[in-house]
Amino acid sequence: MILTIAEIRVRPGCDEAFVAAHRDGAGRILATPGCRSARLTRSVEDPDRFLVISEWDCPLPHEEHLSGWSAVVGEYLQAPAVVEHHTQVLHHRGEI
Repeated sequence: MILTIAEIRVRPGCDEAFVAAHRDGAGRILATPGCRSARLTRSVEDPDRFLVISEWDCPLPHEEHLSGWSAVVGEYLQAPAVVEHHTQVLHHRGEI
């Protein structure tokens, strides 16, 4: 499994529009063969900073799909997303 993490800086005042556009674009991501899941997170300290974290069978489908997603949300970004691919090393869960 590959974790794809896209760091996104949204233009000030465009956060709600970005979230709405991402919601529409997320269906395209999830419909891509090999995509296991996708989630959007927002920084508590910096509300203009978001992470899109998606799980893939391999990185190639994501690379092919990134341009379509960028077209949906691009107008709200301060700069292009910074995308990295990771593999999981450890995963711990604790009781809350």
